[in-house]
Amino acid sequence: MTETPLVSINVTVYNHEHYIERCLRSIAAQKVDFPYEVLIGEDCSTDGTREVLRKLEDELPDCFKFLYREHNLGGRGEGNATDLLYRSKGKYLALLEGDDFWTYDGKLQAQAEFLESHPDYEAVYSRCTVVDAKSQPSGEIYPECCDEDYSFEEFFLCALPGQIGTSLIRLAPYLPARERFLELSLYDSYAGDRRYAFILLSLGKIRCIQEQWSAYRHVVSSGTSYSATVNVDDEYARNEVLFGKTLVRYAADKGDVDALWVAKETYYRTLLKWSHGKIAPFDRRECMRELRREPHWLRLRLCPLRWYAALGMRQLRGRGVTL
Repeated sequence: MTETPLVSINVTVYNHEHYIERCLRSIAAQKVDFPYEVLIGEDCSTDGTREVLRKLEDELPDCFKFLYREHNLGGRGEGNATDLLYRSKGKYLALLEGDDFWTYDGKLQAQAEFLESHPDYEAVYSRCTVVDAKSQPSGEIYPECCDEDYSFEEFFLCALPGQIGTSLIRLAPYLPARERFLELSLYDSYAGDRRYAFILLSLGKIRCIQEQWSAYRHVVSSGTSYSATVNVDDEYARNEVLFGKTLVRYAADKGDVDALWVAKETYYRTLLKWSHGKIAPFDRRECMRELRREPHWLRLRLCPLRWYAALGMRQLRGRGVTL
C-alpha cells in the first residue's frame, strides 16, 4: 500500500503467543474505504510469539509492518510503544495490545468518519467486553464512561472514556502534548491509560460511543499487563501521588482552569489516601499543612468523601469502578 495512511494502528506485543493471531486478524477484518497501516512491535517475547508472527507475515496484507526488536524496549520507559508512535504516519492513531482484539468489523470506519466530520473532537472511544484468558466474557464491567462525552468529572471519579484499545485519536496534536506532559512528569511508573485520557481531554472533546466494539483481556493472575504486574506498596503509593502532582503541573502549564481543578482534586485525594493506613509513605500532618495553603482547601479536603460516595453509588447501580 503506497498511499499515505489515514489511520495508523500500533500493536505492542510481548508474550502474546496464544492471543496475537486473533488480535491481528480482528484488524485485518476491518471494512474500510481508506488506507491504513499496522505497526507491530514484537518486544523480544520469551514464549513462541515471534514464531506465530513469522507464520502470519505472508497471510496478512502488506500494510502490516512487523518490527522484531533486537533487545527488549519495554518497561517503564515504554520504549516499544513510543517507537511505534513516532513511526506512525496516519492522521489518526489507534492502539491495541497484542492480547486484545476488536469485535466489530466497522469500528475503524465509524470512528474515522466521526472524527472527519467533527473537527472539535480529539478522540472517539467505544465500550468493550472484558474477557478472560480463554477469550470468554468474564462478567467484569470496565470502568468506562456511560455518557455521550467524557468529562473532567469522569476523570476525577477514575472512569475512563473507554479501554485504550477502543480509541481513535488525532495524532498531530497529541504528540507535542504528550512530550510536554513527560517533560513535567515527576513519577516513575503509573497506568498509561489515565495519562492518555487526561492529555486528550485537555486538548478537546472526547466522544464515547455506547457500543461494545472491542474485547479487553484482563488476566490478573498471570501475564504481562499492568494489572497483572503492579504491586500496591509504598512505591506504588508515591507514584500515584506524583502522577497527581504531574497533572497539576501540566494543567497549570496549559492555563486550563477546569483541568487544573480536577488535577488538584486528584492530587489531594491520593495524597490524603496514602497518609494513613498500612501503606502510608506520606506524613498526614505535612499533607494537611500543604492542603491548607490552597485557597479552597476545605473543598479539596472533602473531595475524598465525594469520591467514595460517588463510586459507592455507581457500584450499587452496577457500573464498573476503580478503587
